[in-house]
This record gives sequence, C-alpha cells and structure tokens, in this order.
Amino acid sequence: MCGAVLGVLLVAIAGPAFAQGGGGDTNEEVKKAVERAVGSSISSSVAESLSRSIVSEAVSMPTTTVFGSPFYNRTDGDFSFASFKADTGGLVVGGLFKLHDIVLIHGALSGAGTTTKVSALGTDTTISSTFIETRLGTDLIFLNTAPVKGWLTLEGGFSNFNTNVTDDIWSWRAGPSATFSIRGGPILFEPTVGFAFSNTFEDDDADTITSMQAGFSLKYRGEKIRPQLNFVYAKVIGPSTISRQDDGFISVGPEILYAITPSFLIGGAYSYGTSLNSGVDINSHTVTLEFRWIF
Repeated sequence: MCGAVLGVLLVAIAGPAFAQGGGGDTNEEVKKAVERAVGSSISSSVAESLSRSIVSEAVSMPTTTVFGSPFYNRTDGDFSFASFKADTGGLVVGGLFKLHDIVLIHGALSGAGTTTKVSALGTDTTISSTFIETRLGTDLIFLNTAPVKGWLTLEGGFSNFNTNVTDDIWSWRAGPSATFSIRGGPILFEPTVGFAFSNTFEDDDADTITSMQAGFSLKYRGEKIRPQLNFVYAKVIGPSTISRQDDGFISVGPEILYAITPSFLIGGAYSYGTSLNSGVDINSHTVTLEFRWIF
C-alpha cells in the first residue's frame, strides 16, 4: 500500500518536472516532488491500510478500536537525469468507533520525517522534510451476511508538508472506496477499489489529481495468529497531462497479527513497491509495527 501511493504521488507531482529534462527549475521540482511523495505517501497509506483492516474486524464486533503504528520506509529512485534515496520514519495513531450496526466512523493522525539525498543534473542535495496529516472517514455497511460483508468508505483530510528549502504546502484529499469481505471458514478474501481527489490550497489554477487504487487482502483468521497477504495497484487517471505518463504502481507484502488477548493485538507488516513506468526505477521498502486495543 505504501509503495502504491508513493508511485501515484511521484507521477502526479513530479511528472511535469521530469518531462522537462533539464535546467535549474527542473532540479528544484525534482527535489520537491521527491519530498512530497515520500513524506506524504507513507503516513497516509498506513492510515488507509489500518482503517480498512480494522473495519473488517469491527463489522462483526460492536467495539471501539484504538490503533498505533510506527513505521520506517526506504525508497530508492532512478530516472533519466536524476536519482534519490529517501529514509522516512513516522507514526500513525487513530481509532474506529461503531455508531450503529451499519455506521462506523474512523479518524487518524499521521506524522513523518524524511531525509532525502537527491542527485539531479550534476548537483547533489540533501533535504529534510516533515509531514502531518489528519484524516476522518465514515464507513457505511451495505452488506452484512455470514459469508459476505461489504462497506463503503467516504474519507477526507488535510495535510501540511514542509522542507528546509521550500515553504509549507497545505493540501486536501477526499474520496470514496468500496470493500468486500468474503469468508470461507478461517479464510478471508477482501477486494477493494477506491478513488481519490487531491489538490493544494496554494494555487487556484492547479488541476485536481484523480487517482484509482484497486487491490486485495488474503487473510487467515486463527484464534491467535492472523497472517495475510496484501496487493495493491494504483494509477493516476486525471488530468490527462499526467495520466498518460503513468502506467501505474504495484505494491505487495505480508502482514501478521498476534492476539495476546482477545482485546489486544500486536503485529507487523512489510511492503515492497515498484513503478510500472518504462525508464523509471523505483524500489520502496516499508516496515510497519501494529498495535490494536479493542474495548
């Protein structure tokens, strides 16, 4: 998941800069794109993956869930005229509350710090950045049977991105997604598809970025051990000036939870992501710890 969002943001934000192919302005745009992509993608994608998996648990349990998730990401990227290495560490905290049998709400606060080493057009630069995001969503359960469950999520939020070489950037993001949970004994198959719309507040003429994300989780729900495999494909679908340069980004990796008690779970996840664009080599590795308290 983390790598998928990273790929979307790199294409969406950096695409026009990469297309220029040279000059001081391009170098600056490359640095900003890298920092915005790495700094924002990790915390937001972890929040999304947590909220999705927590919803799947809460559908069958009328509970409140509080979660925390520290994470580390290492991303390397090589392009025709630039390369970078970025290290990001951060934390996501939040919760989920079941208001009704068919209505849940969730919220998350994410914070991350990134150090990026950029080599572009013969210039080496190290950039430090911070990213903070708040997110609030409603989950509407439209199907709730023993073998199949389904819910629609409507979510929005605001974020602030800041580097030591640029001004603060305030952005908004909103979008719907739909998830199904299909059970066969202890095995769960959860496909999901969603869309996201995002833009900054700084430029009234900037195009809103529209992206699509589809994937699945294959889960085993044992009494104590709960492993799963996650897969995501993401692609920018608008505006056309960006979407035609994007072939998408895939992310895959395992995740496991262990129930110390029925109400307290710990676990971890690893995700590897890479771009499908020709001429672009991006390798993203994310390690996440997970803590959940259900009461």
